[in-house]
Parts: sequence; structure tokens; C-alpha cells
Amino acid sequence: MYNEGKNIIMVMSGGSGTRFGADCPKQYCQMRGKLVIDHVMDACKKSALVDDIVIVVNKQYIEFIADRYNTKNVVVGGNTRPESVANGIKFIKNNFRCDKLIVTNAVCPLATSEQYDRYFKALDKYDYVLTTWKLAPALHRFDGEFVDRDEFFNVMEPDAYRFELLYNNFDFSCSKKYIFHNMPKNSSCWLCFDYPYTMKLTYPHDLKLLEVLYDEFVLTPEKDKTIQVVNNYLSAEGKNKDISNWILNVQRIMQEIVSPKYELTYYVMNSQTEANIVYEAESKKYGSIIVKFSPSYFFFHKEYTYYSLADSKIMADLIDFDSDYNFLVIKSLKPGIRVKFDTENIKLRKFYDYIDEHMIPASALRGDKTIPTIMQEFEEYVIAADKFTFEYDFRKAMEKKARKVYNTYFGDSPQFFLHRDLHRRNILVDGDTIRAIDPRGAIGPKEFEYVIQFVIEIREKQEYTLELFDVMLNYFCKYVDKEKLLAALFFFFVYKMNDYVFQKKDNYALASWLKKSIETIFFDNGDELINTDVMPKQLRWLQND
Repeated sequence: MYNEGKNIIMVMSGGSGTRFGADCPKQYCQMRGKLVIDHVMDACKKSALVDDIVIVVNKQYIEFIADRYNTKNVVVGGNTRPESVANGIKFIKNNFRCDKLIVTNAVCPLATSEQYDRYFKALDKYDYVLTTWKLAPALHRFDGEFVDRDEFFNVMEPDAYRFELLYNNFDFSCSKKYIFHNMPKNSSCWLCFDYPYTMKLTYPHDLKLLEVLYDEFVLTPEKDKTIQVVNNYLSAEGKNKDISNWILNVQRIMQEIVSPKYELTYYVMNSQTEANIVYEAESKKYGSIIVKFSPSYFFFHKEYTYYSLADSKIMADLIDFDSDYNFLVIKSLKPGIRVKFDTENIKLRKFYDYIDEHMIPASALRGDKTIPTIMQEFEEYVIAADKFTFEYDFRKAMEKKARKVYNTYFGDSPQFFLHRDLHRRNILVDGDTIRAIDPRGAIGPKEFEYVIQFVIEIREKQEYTLELFDVMLNYFCKYVDKEKLLAALFFFFVYKMNDYVFQKKDNYALASWLKKSIETIFFDNGDELINTDVMPKQLRWLQND
């Protein structure tokens, strides 16, 4: 079995509204066209490492929060902050196998998904993490004892904990003021001094300052980063000759055409993209939506076609589209948290069962020649990577083997119109179900619907291991023959190695990782790698050819 402990973010949202009016707690005030808590939830769900979000709220807001974020993970807070934390921790213990916990606040909209990921990773080494800054030089009383000024800090949110250690030492009588006071004195702590954007919304006049800081430290950096990533990716792929003008034109279209047409009250560029420009938006007509621009009609067409043909229970809802400007309007999934591979996740298994039962036959495309085949994509990436010298002889040998593998195993296979990108970033929680976004759209044998997960999941591991590969192999063999799946995996690993050679500006780190994967999984020794007559060891059909 393969199931890791959950990474949970607990959002504390039980503050009173006395300074903002009795009927308007501060976390429900508007900031840049959205509620303050919306900005916090957006950052939480964008974390690459979070598995679930738990929200602790005042009793009267339970239904409002549950409906707004399409979640059952809502907990009634207590009369005091320690009681609210205790209620949240008990809920997590009773409902999850939690490994790591981050506690953040619904009135801290400047905390970013990158900071949450940083804290989750820090818990691999430390027992807990505190966001802090040093106070002015002086002696202070801290936790009942005098300490030197260099050891006294102001503690702010977010903070993070190894959950079982926290739970087993938690004082549920709630006599301790701060969460970290419950941690054993011999536990290890990382004090994070270098994250200054911890400002809380406390008074009404704080809103204007928060908006300025949010624009400067969150929105602008994310927008600049997104534009740079899209520019680099499309430049490498060579699909768009005038990328900079396209990016500028998209921003103009969003402002002059999309915003008035859909009556947008808020929109912001989503930084988690490579080949497209994606906006998260709030529409008076449709509520929370995604507006996705493709750099060419080719990319737009194959994605729109998949949305049109796929069963409605598989994909997010397509609301509208525009083929003149190559954009799709998609209903946002809520809570929209990524789904990591987990053999015990019943929802994930049901999702893949449904995918298997509702494969789209290639005949549904009615002879549409613009949708690429798996082999066409492979050959395009061979050409694109050819100008790079990285492991050139190895790549050429693997390409030759891959073509032979494909022709032997899939030459006569039934063809389907595949999503072809079903991995954790594109499989999201939608209430009690799971749905997909961002179809790649390609024609090929059904085995290729399951191969991208191996690359994405295995490369997330800290250390290279075959254990997860074997677990995933057995998991997906429910849908396809094991040897044919191995054949598809070998072919796809070679394809992705070329992809990483020419599209990733990482000094070939990911391409090197794919090379190691191919060597480790499919071959026994180095002599076999360049010898084009030696085929992957698992493929019995080719061993005596």
C-alpha cells in the first residue's frame, strides 16, 4: 500500500468583528474585490504540498464557509483562541492521518503558497516552525522565565508542527497561550526570521495598507514570474514567434473584452502555469471562474475538443469559449486542492475507474487531423531536442529503442482521445468528488492515459526509489496489461527526457533524473544502454527478437 500522512493547513477564522461592526468580522471584509479570507484560502489551496484545509470558525458562519469553499472540513471554534485550536486539532485527529500541520490565520492574506510549502518541507528536519522577528534589545520575560534578548522573539503566523508530537503533548485544558508552548522542551525548532510579510488585518485602516502590500509582495511578483515562465517555455518550444506581443495582447483582451463581457469584479494571473496564461476571476454572472488563454489555435482547439467530448463527470464545467482569442471559461473547482497519488484514496480510485469506463474513442474526433498522435508528439520532441548535446548518444539509442517498443506493442492497438496529463496538478478535489482540468489532448492507446503520473509522483520523492514505481504499476494494472503498461512507460520516459532537455531551464536536472530512471528501471548494466539491440528487460516480447 502507498499512503503518506496528510499535510493539513488549519485556517483560524473565529475572530470577532467588534472593530469592523458586529455583523462584519474582519476576515469577511472586501480586499481587492474578494473577501480577505478568500485570499488566504487561495494561497492555501495553491500549496504544492497541502492535502487538506481545515477551517475553524464561529458557529454562525459554519454553513457560509462550508458552502463558499465546498468543504465539510469546518470546525466550530471555542470561546478562546486556545480552545479553538484544541477543537481544530481534535477534528484533525479524528478525521485524518495527519503528519504535518500548518496553522495560519484568516486575516493574514500576505502569506503565500511558497511559504506554506517551505514550512512543510522544514518539518522534514524540525519538530516545529515559528515565524518570528527579534524584539528591541532588552531583557524580557518569556514563558515565565527571564531570557537574554537574543533568545526572545515575537511569534506570528503561520506556524507549523509535526502533528503527532503536538497532539500527544497538547494541553486540552487550554491553559497555554501559544500553540508552541505545548511542544516538549527538547523538540527542535526552526525560527524563520526572513519572512516579513506577516501583517494581520486588525483595524479598519489596515485594509488600505494590506492592499498596497498585497499588490507589491504577492500579486506583482507572481505576475512577473508567470510571464517569465510562459515566455521561457514557449520560446523553448518554438510554437509562438512573437510571444511577448501575445502576452501583452492577452492582458489587453482580459481588461477590454473579457472583464466587461463576464462582469468581472476581480481577476488575477495564476502563477501555476507554463504554456498558457490563466486568470482566476470572480464573475457576477458565473461566480468563481478560470479564464485560460492558449498561445495558438492549435492548443486551444485540442483542449476545447476534449472538454466537449469528455464525460461531464470527469472534467470541470466548461462555461464558455472564444475561438477568436483562443480562451476557455471554466467553472472553478472548490476547494480545488491537488490530489496526490494514494492507494487508499477511495475518491481517486473511483475517478480512475470512471476514466477507464468512459474512454473517448478516436472515431469521436471524426477525422480531425489537428489532434496529434502520441507518436507525432514523440517525433516533434526528438526534433526539438536535437540541437542540444546533453547525453546525445544515449538519447539517440533510447529513441531508436522507443520506436521499436511502440511499433511492437501498440502498432495495432485501439486508439483513444486521451486527456494525457492526468497528474496531481490537474486532478483536483471538487467537494466530495475529484475532477480534472487542463487536458493535453492526444490520440493513442489507453495505456498512455496512466504514464504521466509515474513521472510526476516519483520525481517528488526526496530519494530515488523503485518502491513507488512498483506500487503505481500494480495500481494501474487494474486497467491495462502490465507488460504493455511497462512498454508505454519506457516510451514515455524517453519522450519526457527530450521534453526536459529543451524546455526546462534547470541545467538538465530533470533530464538527468529521467536518464537515471530509464537506466535503473529498464536496464541492468551500462553496457546495455547504447547497444541498440538490447531492449528493456521487462519487455518479454522483444527479448529474443
